[in-house]
Amino acid sequence: MSYLDEFQKKLGKRWKGSLVSVSEAGEVDANAKKYLSQLAKIGDVEKVTWGWYWIPDEYEDFLDFLAKDKHFKVLHKQTAAAWWSGDFVHRNYFAVAVKEASYGKALERFARSQGWNVSVETRDFKKGEYRRVDSLYVEALEETIVDCLKAWAFADAFSSLHANHEQIDSDRITRHYWERIPRTNTRVGQVLKYGGSLIGREGDRAYPPVRSYISDGFVRRQVEEAAERVIKLG
Repeated sequence: MSYLDEFQKKLGKRWKGSLVSVSEAGEVDANAKKYLSQLAKIGDVEKVTWGWYWIPDEYEDFLDFLAKDKHFKVLHKQTAAAWWSGDFVHRNYFAVAVKEASYGKALERFARSQGWNVSVETRDFKKGEYRRVDSLYVEALEETIVDCLKAWAFADAFSSLHANHEQIDSDRITRHYWERIPRTNTRVGQVLKYGGSLIGREGDRAYPPVRSYISDGFVRRQVEEAAERVIKLG
C-alpha cells in the first residue's frame, strides 16, 4: 500500500462524509496538505475552498450530510421552528449556525455545490440554548421563537409557540421583550403579545387575554396575517 493510500484510508476512517480542514487532516499525517492536494487531483477527495476538503460519501439529503459531518452546528431560526412546530411551515431551506467562520464558509460553499438551499451564520451558542435531537443539534424553543420574530418570520414563531405552549419557559422569552424587530420601533414583546391575543380570540385558552396593539401598520398587518395562518392551519 502506497503512502497516499495509507493516508486516504486513515482520513476516511475519521472524516468520511465530512468536511475537513487541512489543519485537522494534519493530525492524521504531517504531510496532509500535500496529500490532500494529490488526492483532489485524482478525484478521491474534493477541494471545497481554500484550506477545506470534502471526504466523499452518499447522503439522502442535507440533514443526512449534517449528521455525518463531524463539526459542531445547530439548526436554528426558521429551520428549528419547523422542527418545533412539526413542520408547520414547509420549505426547502435550512438555517444553520456554526461556531467557526472558516468552517461556515466551507459549509456554505459545499451546500451550494450540492444544490442545497442553506444559510450559514457564525454564532456562539451557549449551553442550554440548543438541544440534541438524534444526531443533530436544534436551537432551544425559546431562542427559536425570539429569533424568528427578529427575522420577521412571525408565522414560524407563532406556530412554534402554539404547538409547545405547555412547555414554554416564559422567563427566557420575557428577557427579550424590549429588543426591536429590525428596521422598526416595534418590540419583540409587542409582536408576541399581539399575535397571541389574536390567536386567543379564537377560543384557544392557552393564550390569556392581553390588551396589546401595534401602532406600525405594516408590522401589524404582518402579525395579523401570520396569526391567521396559525389559526387556519394549526
